[in-house]
Amino acid sequence: MKIEKGTIKVVWIAKNRKRIHSKMFENIKLADKFGKTKGDCIIFKLIKEKNMNEFEWEILPYGKYKTYDLILNLYSKEKLLGL
Repeated sequence: MKIEKGTIKVVWIAKNRKRIHSKMFENIKLADKFGKTKGDCIIFKLIKEKNMNEFEWEILPYGKYKTYDLILNLYSKEKLLGL
């Protein structure tokens, strides 16, 4: 099935930190340019989808991906320690 708005997603947090926002793009150059206007963002690339209700995304090395990776590593270590 065709994805309507693109395969690159920019995700960011605005004032309300309990909500995320996202916008889809056709290419990484446009996504990166837009992401820089949002500050704290992460950019993903669609890897696969199933029935338009299951999606697999790859985190691309743009925006705050290093921070996101660090948080996930800390979470994994905490989980291993049973904290």
